[in-house]
Amino acid sequence: MATSKTLTKKKKVTLKHAPDFLLITMIILIVGFGVVMVYSASHYHGMTNFGDPFRFAKRQLLVGIAGIGVMFCVTYFFNYRILANIKIAGLLYGISILLALSLFVFGKNVNGATRWIEIGPIQFQPSEVVKIGVIIMLSSYILKYRKKLDKIRYLLIGGLIVLVPTVIIAVENLSSAIVVAFVGLLILFVSTPKIWYYILGIVVGGAAIMWIYYIAVNNIELGGFLGEIFKPYRLDRIRIWQDPWIDPVGGGYQPIQSLYAIGSGGLFGTGLGLGVQKLGFLPEPHNDIIFAVICEELGLVGAALLLLAYAVLVLRGFSVAAHADDFFGALVATGISGMIAVQVLINVAVNTNSIPTTGMQLPMVSYGGTALLILLGSLGILVNISRTAAIGKPKE
Repeated sequence: MATSKTLTKKKKVTLKHAPDFLLITMIILIVGFGVVMVYSASHYHGMTNFGDPFRFAKRQLLVGIAGIGVMFCVTYFFNYRILANIKIAGLLYGISILLALSLFVFGKNVNGATRWIEIGPIQFQPSEVVKIGVIIMLSSYILKYRKKLDKIRYLLIGGLIVLVPTVIIAVENLSSAIVVAFVGLLILFVSTPKIWYYILGIVVGGAAIMWIYYIAVNNIELGGFLGEIFKPYRLDRIRIWQDPWIDPVGGGYQPIQSLYAIGSGGLFGTGLGLGVQKLGFLPEPHNDIIFAVICEELGLVGAALLLLAYAVLVLRGFSVAAHADDFFGALVATGISGMIAVQVLINVAVNTNSIPTTGMQLPMVSYGGTALLILLGSLGILVNISRTAAIGKPKE
């Protein structure tokens, strides 16, 4: 097994393939589609509130171009194996933890949630940095202690690498905490053969979900730290998820309007730009709820094609992981691909009221500045890894 030192020494030798064309194509197509849909979803909101129908689309286009530029820079001028060094990974991880903790002091409240840090004209969510920080740190740790993961002590330390940031960001951003936890467990799962650990984890997780559901439907208030995580408004969302019509002008308003949009789209949609629900009915339709606008304007066919594009992207990412010529690259590629997959699943599930409402952007499609930039930078690492992966050829 190669160590982080030997990995970095092979820098000029191992990045021997051209970056994966299909992977890059899917990323650019989804980003371009996102710009079009942000304009369609936001032009009314931009015109009525800011006097500029292109306000959000212009920024999405500029950030998208900049993000793709960052992605190509990472692809061609960076070697991901540098991140395998446990000290470098630990530094990035520590910075992400500090950023997450800074929310409690410097966080800006937006729409009732303190998820943002504002530095001059720039706003960003530390949770976006935490996601990639956890992926890199956990992958580096597993690379260093891979042969010892059959011992419960080393596996628990890996679990703590995931648990600490998950708990910190769960206070204000439960959906991102779920993503971090899922990605961390996915990386641990593919790195150790101890399947029974994960069976136990699934059982415990299932029991926890049932307990949360019980306290929500029975209107039980919790105190202490659990009360901070399971705040009354979050438990209200579970009750509203069961029946949005118990509060149609309050907590149930968004899921009801989202379902109206999806249902009115039919098979082929009303036509691009011709949706009605974005005209003051869907709150901030260019953000988390943009999938409902896509369903209304492009119908089931358009939504299915978008999901197909995501599926191709994610499966190609897992293929890169399977063919990467080092274990660290395989773990990082798995983590980034899993991160995209679970974010898409959560967003679509919220839009269709399949799970309670929670704030989760549709990757590369929802309006976002720094979040899109960080995501495309992360995808640059994935494409960089693809330069070591001879996809379609047997791995030696």
